[in-house]
Amino acid sequence: MNKKPLFLAMALAGAVGSAAAGPAIDFSGYMRAGVGLNTRGGNQVCYQLAGADTKWRLGNECDYVVEPNINAKLAEFEGSDWHVHVMPSVYKAWDAGQSQPDALTTRFGQIYTYGDHISQLANGKVWAGRRFYNRLQLGINDQFLENNDGNGAGVEDMEVGIGKLSVAFMMDPNYGVPGAANDTSVKNNRFSIPVRLTGIKDIPNGDLSIYVTGSMQSKTGGANGVEADKQPKGLAVGAYQTINGTLGGATIFGAKFDKLGETKNSRVVIQQTGKFGETTGWDAIAEYRINKQINDGGNKWFSIGARTDTYLGGPFRALLEVGHDQVKPDAGSSIAAAAGSTGNLTMTKITGTLAASAGKDPWSRPTVRLFVTHAAWNEAARLNLGGTTQAVFGDKKAGTSVGIQGETWW
Repeated sequence: MNKKPLFLAMALAGAVGSAAAGPAIDFSGYMRAGVGLNTRGGNQVCYQLAGADTKWRLGNECDYVVEPNINAKLAEFEGSDWHVHVMPSVYKAWDAGQSQPDALTTRFGQIYTYGDHISQLANGKVWAGRRFYNRLQLGINDQFLENNDGNGAGVEDMEVGIGKLSVAFMMDPNYGVPGAANDTSVKNNRFSIPVRLTGIKDIPNGDLSIYVTGSMQSKTGGANGVEADKQPKGLAVGAYQTINGTLGGATIFGAKFDKLGETKNSRVVIQQTGKFGETTGWDAIAEYRINKQINDGGNKWFSIGARTDTYLGGPFRALLEVGHDQVKPDAGSSIAAAAGSTGNLTMTKITGTLAASAGKDPWSRPTVRLFVTHAAWNEAARLNLGGTTQAVFGDKKAGTSVGIQGETWW
């Protein structure tokens, strides 16, 4: 593993106190790591239904993630602030590369510069580089309803009266078209133009956000006159309504349609947070998505689940998460073919956790969790199991994992 980027980040953060006249540096980040076993022996197994877009994440994450963020304020000019943001990151799935368990992949997840509070841009921001962009996430299943990560540039959060407007030009972080037979040049890439309008005050206790992203191939020609495989155009439109103060928490209701060539997805989703008394927080999500494809038929996916987080005393908490997924494959799809019919695939996952956390709030961090995760699925789902789940529990219709995980952000 190349540890230089991570060490560089930590060194930069530690230099804040010793640099008498250096830039103001903010050090933040995220990490999770742990250890787990499955009840048949070997590493923890994580469970996700074939055809589902997400999995329920509590006690169901088989990876390591470290994302230290260094943000340095370099200058001020006419009321605006100018920064550089650097995020080296490490990620590894437990079931990948076990012959070299310490060979973690280090990369620069983000490295960009920006100016903020620019009066000529309606008090907005201008930026360029590589970054996490347009991430709209549902927490307990770690789903990104919107995500335009990559290399690019744009203007962001301009105050336009009814809300804040952002426009960017983004390209995939990797050159070329993965899997394209004649991909011989960096010209063979896609680009997207995500536009979002957020903070639209349509109701007194909430706001509306609208995301529109178009994408297409930047060039079809390649080196030596070789024609690259042509890619279809894409369009995604999403609208998300937030209502604050409901059931002691907040409601998010969203609808999205996206199209890439002849592949289409339509979805509706609702997330509700709330509180039971003074000690228990809860979070629930329900989602329905229809996928249509020419080549593989597509499927319909329904998911519903919830998590409770109860303060016990001292640093201790108890968490319970239950999630149920159902996939109905279209006739002729690969999922239906593997199952031998067009019957529904189902999976239910339940996780119980005892945690120690630095606070009484459900989102207090750091936290260390001792968990037991059990998942059960039907025969159609068993015939579509993949990866480690197939290797360990492929002859069963249920599986269990136990483990300890640490997580924090700062």
